[in-house]
Amino acid sequence: MEATVTDQSMMCLAAPPGAGKTFTLHTVLDQHPTWQTIRLLPRPQARPDDIRRSLHHALDLPGPPPKDPGISDDLIRNTLHHPPRLLIVDEAHQLSASCQEYLRYLYDDPRTQLAVVLAVSSHRLRTLRTTPVLASRVANWHDLHPLTEEEIPTVIPAFHPHWRTASPDVLLHLNHGWAHGNFRRWATLTHRSISIARRTGHTAHDPAVLMRRLTAGPHLEAA
Repeated sequence: MEATVTDQSMMCLAAPPGAGKTFTLHTVLDQHPTWQTIRLLPRPQARPDDIRRSLHHALDLPGPPPKDPGISDDLIRNTLHHPPRLLIVDEAHQLSASCQEYLRYLYDDPRTQLAVVLAVSSHRLRTLRTTPVLASRVANWHDLHPLTEEEIPTVIPAFHPHWRTASPDVLLHLNHGWAHGNFRRWATLTHRSISIARRTGHTAHDPAVLMRRLTAGPHLEAA
């Protein structure tokens, strides 16, 4: 991502649902606090006016967003002139054709200094790849995969301090039995383990206890 920011280029970060796109982005951004970052999470079927309003607020522009699109665009483009910014678009595969065209308009403007990261779910990547408005401008396609067993003992303790005292065997047991390298499932495991620890006063790393809690009912997996 550093090269994307330096070159003011566009990249796509694709991963299966729950594999850690958001965590990865947060981690990278925490390591670069000087980057001027804008994050957008467009709603499904958003219109360019929705993007304009989101950018108006994200850029901390004065007053309410102008109703006139031309005035709004002038304010946004002038603000994007300096300093250089990184625009991260979550769930970019949900962008309508008109919103994709609007992002292209901002990115191609010679006066703006803008790097763009498009975060998409792997199963929706084809939607973006077959849309030339943005796909033709992506310089780097990066796939993020679920955690491997080799990564679990180091990544999960770094993910949350609750796991720093857990043995590698416990972490691998939980990953093999339930999480399968998926960050969203690890977040559920973490939440449940901390809840048990608070109620009992003991660190809850017991795989058998956690697995019983997580498989007790169909509603728990979505917790």
